[in-house]
Amino acid sequence: MIFLTIANFIKKYWFIFLLIIVYILIAGLNLLPRSLNVFKKQRLLIDETPIVVKEVREIGELTTSEFYGEVYADLNEVYNEMLVEFKDSLNFNPTALYENYPGLERYRKDAREFRADELFFKNKSESYELFLTEYYLKLEDYRSKELELKKEISSSGSKSERKKLERRLSDLKDKTIEEKKAFVKRKDNFNKDEKAFRGKKIDFRKERKTRNLVYIGRGWVKAGVNLKGLTDEEIFIDDSDSLYIHILIPEPEILDVDINPWFIYTEKKKIKGFELFIAKTGSMLSSENFTDVEINSVKHKCKLRLEQNAIEKGLLRNAKSSASSTLVNFFHLLGFDKVKINFKTSDHQVVLNN
Repeated sequence: MIFLTIANFIKKYWFIFLLIIVYILIAGLNLLPRSLNVFKKQRLLIDETPIVVKEVREIGELTTSEFYGEVYADLNEVYNEMLVEFKDSLNFNPTALYENYPGLERYRKDAREFRADELFFKNKSESYELFLTEYYLKLEDYRSKELELKKEISSSGSKSERKKLERRLSDLKDKTIEEKKAFVKRKDNFNKDEKAFRGKKIDFRKERKTRNLVYIGRGWVKAGVNLKGLTDEEIFIDDSDSLYIHILIPEPEILDVDINPWFIYTEKKKIKGFELFIAKTGSMLSSENFTDVEINSVKHKCKLRLEQNAIEKGLLRNAKSSASSTLVNFFHLLGFDKVKINFKTSDHQVVLNN
């Protein structure tokens, strides 16, 4: 009886049922405007721009890529950079630096002496290169003149003229021999200078090894986007048809560089974050021991090198790609149908995310 009643109702209002079926099909194909599509997600509580900005800001620093690696750094590197960074302090008031870095004074003295030797040898090398160029040009000129004189001698019909040309050729050969002797002498002297400089270079490097501190650092670098400073002008929302959001975010940056005391710490495996590799003081005197400042400086150098390696391996590039896909998925979960992510540079130029 019930089925009969339903059948009669459908028969009587078949046109209305047909319209409903057609509406469902069109809506399912996403051909209706959002305002006419009851199956579309309605406006969300967060689709007001200021509220969306607040929600995104609360994400804060979004980590989208990580790098794990192993690096090393030594005290001599730290000292070498200090000679440049603290040049004025070392010239006028080095006492405090020498107290915190006991080996710096000796390193500075040796480095200055070696630098003077290096510059002296560089000048000699440049002078020798110039001498070689001039010598080979002279040889070419002598060969050319020699061939020319020989042709003139062979074609000369006068005996006196031939003798005159032969004397000129003999003088030219004598001059060539003298030039060669000067060349050999100059070459021998330069070889001696080069050998002496190589010896000084070896001594300088050996001296660097008598007091040195080397650490191996194992850790990770995190990169991503900082969304804390997002403004209302950097988000555009449109719901005239489908719910659409266009967001302008900063270029990815390094968010954290960390080397913990333990890189891996389990019952089966223990690997230190910082591991002392070399520690040579060159003396048993307490004044030659490494200070906390020196140790921390070498460890800090490890972190800087780890960050540099991460960037060279493409960490920021990977972070940019991951940031885009992560935020697209995030806004889809919030109910947005279309999401467009663009990046801005430090000078606020838009970088299209193709």
